[in-house]
Amino acid sequence: MTQEVIRKLLAYYKADFFTEPVVLLSFVFSFVIGLLYNYREKERIFFVLYFFAGVVLFVLASPIQAVLKVAGWKVDIFNEVSNTGFEIVEFIAFQHFFKKCFKHENLRRVSDIFLIVLAIICLAFLTVVASQGYSKETLREHSFLINVIEFFFLSFLCLAYFYELFTEPPKINLLERPSFFITTSVFFYSVLLIPFFIIARPLWREEHSIFFVLFACHYLLLTIVLATISKAFLCRKPITT
Repeated sequence: MTQEVIRKLLAYYKADFFTEPVVLLSFVFSFVIGLLYNYREKERIFFVLYFFAGVVLFVLASPIQAVLKVAGWKVDIFNEVSNTGFEIVEFIAFQHFFKKCFKHENLRRVSDIFLIVLAIICLAFLTVVASQGYSKETLREHSFLINVIEFFFLSFLCLAYFYELFTEPPKINLLERPSFFITTSVFFYSVLLIPFFIIARPLWREEHSIFFVLFACHYLLLTIVLATISKAFLCRKPITT
């Protein structure tokens, strides 16, 4: 049983070129940095919770999936539900970050609306899964759609940040702004993943190899985002500077 689980786990990691363990190590490193250098700053604490959610997801999800596969149980519902939970935690962390960065009240309100809309969509998705269930294809399709919505909202918040940054007189060098590096990495992360998740369903059905290559790129982009946040944590100035 144990050897079979290990074999399934290695096969699972191999599919995306062992980039998932890299993301896991990045989350662990970021979580440790967050615990040591959060300075009780609200935005940092939300990121610490995000790091913790990432550690839990990547530590527990893959082994649990391997066990479920060996036991002959379906893993699709567990996989998509855990991913959806992680996505809402991820968006909450970045929404609080951008809300603190924004100087205009209208943009803060927009970020609140995005959070409410995404939370309602995720809650509706989880409610249907729990009460009625989904076909395998519909489950994955709706999960990918939630990804697209989240990354669209993040892209907008990034563009709003850049708009404020470049339309007002500079008060500090860009290279000395932790928020600039975080936002730049999040922007590329979200913008590049929107088209991927739009075409993810047909890729999953027809081109598994291409799907996993692009998913590995997704993990590498996420690793870069985590690196920029960790770097910002090491700076004593507020990460929203």
